[in-house]
Amino acid sequence: MQNASGEAAQQAVNEIAKACRDWGFFQVINHRVSEELIDTVWQQTRAFFTGPAATKKAILRTRDNPWGYYNNELTKNQRDKKEVFDFTTDGTDPIYSAENRWPDIGAEFRDSMRAYLDCCTRLSLTLLEAFCMGLDLPADFLHEDFAANHTGFIRLNYFPVDDPLEASGGQKLPVADMGIHHHTDAGALTVLLQDDAGGLQVFRDGYWHDILPVPGAFVINIGDMMQVWSNDFYYAAIHRVRAMDSRDRYSIPFFFNPAAPTEVSPLPGVVSEGRPSRYRSISWSEYRGKRTDGDYADYGTEVQIAQFRIDK
Repeated sequence: MQNASGEAAQQAVNEIAKACRDWGFFQVINHRVSEELIDTVWQQTRAFFTGPAATKKAILRTRDNPWGYYNNELTKNQRDKKEVFDFTTDGTDPIYSAENRWPDIGAEFRDSMRAYLDCCTRLSLTLLEAFCMGLDLPADFLHEDFAANHTGFIRLNYFPVDDPLEASGGQKLPVADMGIHHHTDAGALTVLLQDDAGGLQVFRDGYWHDILPVPGAFVINIGDMMQVWSNDFYYAAIHRVRAMDSRDRYSIPFFFNPAAPTEVSPLPGVVSEGRPSRYRSISWSEYRGKRTDGDYADYGTEVQIAQFRIDK
């Protein structure tokens, strides 16, 4: 994007910036992620979730290690009706000091997922450049916060018709009445691959609007950190996923997150005398850690950027 020139490139930047301001959601095609790789990732995703329960439980996540499988996740302190598998870049991650845990189902799963994460990273860096240009900043303004050491991760989502958890031993579990309850994403942006089942909705003007699946497209949405960086010019929209009642659904989001040491505050180009900074500085590693704790179990109110807003 930073090497792009001409009317077509500027038009794309303008359209992306408008979508970021008005909706916080848009869809992209011609993204250069191969159809062959996407098909393989879908096949491996379905094989993992429909495989033996023991294989999944062997890599069950903990509070100390968020990487692996989980079927009891919370959003806004409410249990979601879903199963997930999370993984990040190789090595020890800098926020949790933990490593990926891969299911024992063969090398093709790991290899295809790693390749897909790399493709999503490249696409996200291009989108990040467009976001910066839409704020009249240099395309590479935020590169140092992402390029070499981002903390992004991929989540495989499975939304079954039947609740993956059932009451046992006389203990009644909270009802999971949504696939994912209403929320905003914590990081900079999300690249979502969704199947054709539908169910994703974004809240705007008092209504829930369906984000209809478009063949071959990725759904892109703004996260909390980009809203803060943009000083509210860009919008991290509230969204949710309806519970499945007639067929299973799968989706694969890539959450593009900044490097662990990043301090996030409104960028110089979006702060002025007429529009002063609306947020205090946010430590990304602390924010991400608290959000992950809230996903794993009910440890109190889930952290939100509203807690960092400066009252004027």
